[in-house]
Amino acid sequence: KVADKSTKEPIPFASIGIKGKSYGTVCDENGVFELKIAAFTDADTLKISAIGYNGVKVAMPVAKNYSNETIYLSVTSVQLNEVKIKPQKTITKVLGNKNYNTGICLSFTGAEGNYKGAEISIKAKNKKGRLVFLENFNFYIVKNLYKDSLTFRLNFYKEDKEGLPGENILRKPIVFKTAVKEGVVSVNLKHLLINTDDDFFMSLECLEDQIDKEKLCFSGSVSGPCFMKVATFMDWMKIPFGGIDFNVTVTYQK
Repeated sequence: KVADKSTKEPIPFASIGIKGKSYGTVCDENGVFELKIAAFTDADTLKISAIGYNGVKVAMPVAKNYSNETIYLSVTSVQLNEVKIKPQKTITKVLGNKNYNTGICLSFTGAEGNYKGAEISIKAKNKKGRLVFLENFNFYIVKNLYKDSLTFRLNFYKEDKEGLPGENILRKPIVFKTAVKEGVVSVNLKHLLINTDDDFFMSLECLEDQIDKEKLCFSGSVSGPCFMKVATFMDWMKIPFGGIDFNVTVTYQK
């Protein structure tokens, strides 16, 4: 279980895994997780992280003996960003893939039989130096045969030196559920005042144990690239051909 060090309250949807390997998962709503690891070396470490908290690393020779343990994370102390005032007169623009190609059906790719922590991402292609406020995130479900609502996490990343998703720009996690069977899913971001003056990545993360590609898929495009991660702390993979139809509506000063 993962919990807040001060309040002792569980931390929902914290990420757990071994850096660079396909063993990873995400806590449930009660901060509880189970992670099965078939093989590891003494040099491996178990990493636990959550947005807004300082991460923890545990040597695998120690972690392998964990049973009904509680791992505590402390709230991170971050320097507040310069306050950005949202202008009244703004221009609205859609960044990302604006058109939904329902003829192409794409889904998550998991690892080791687990899909929690798998992500799909594309670059927004915002102009450097243009301060934008994120209003809503949108994608299209082509097929959803699941009876219950599905849980996802939305992430926004800075671009790293290799041109891949890097540091998460969020200060609080954005977790949402949807029961849409076919059509557009829109996540309202206005109240969060998320802003950036650089290019960024938008990413959808799976918080379900299993996703059957025959039961759930999103609209995609033949043009790329898109970026995928099959487990929580795996490296991002750039897929040159084929994209995912994600877009974000932004506003910026006129």
